Amino acid sequence: MLKKSMVLTSAVAAILSSGSVLADASVNAAASNNYLWRGVTQSNDTASVSGGIDWSGESGLYLGVWTGSLVFGTETDFYAGYAGKAGDVGYDVGVITYQYSQAPDVNFTEAYVNVSFSDLTLGVASTIDSAAGNLDDKFDEGDLYVSASYGFKAGAFDASVFAGSYMFENDDLLGGNADYSHYGVSLTSGEVTVALEKNDIDDPAGDAADDNVRIVATWSKSWDI
Repeated sequence: MLKKSMVLTSAVAAILSSGSVLADASVNAAASNNYLWRGVTQSNDTASVSGGIDWSGESGLYLGVWTGSLVFGTETDFYAGYAGKAGDVGYDVGVITYQYSQAPDVNFTEAYVNVSFSDLTLGVASTIDSAAGNLDDKFDEGDLYVSASYGFKAGAFDASVFAGSYMFENDDLLGGNADYSHYGVSLTSGEVTVALEKNDIDDPAGDAADDNVRIVATWSKSWDI
């Protein structure tokens, strides 16, 4: 999946796997048959490409930028955070802003916290700022997204099961049917990930395609610089 969670994970992996690491920088690239974000296609079920640059320091601080193709223009995300470990518990706290080239009136910014123990990761993100186009609409201040994932080995594959729930501050104003959940499973071998994912979106317009089961294949790679 072309998910920003994958980008953020690569940005902090070195920090969480070691008590002390030198400053490091990397670039990443990916291509997918579909760009899903929190269970919803951002590319109208068509192919998408993306790339980014990440920097992480020995203190736990990290910075990055990611950009990906959408059905309309591009999305560019800037993020910064701090990651580390307290005993056996890993943590990642940061801020990310989502910028859309063709629709700047719906840009928004989130603060997030992720906590991991062994192979389980729990996360929460809250919208802390939004552009005028989101006023009394989706992605307004106060939106909350919670997620969980569990990784394990499945033979020769790295596997993961995951789920998330999006709770919108303006759900009542949007007819009481904006909130939704999604869930799925993924298998990774080398540079290729194949995921199966579904959401429970209730679209009042009757677009049943919104909640179709989707199979997403992604190639991704990163290089140290």
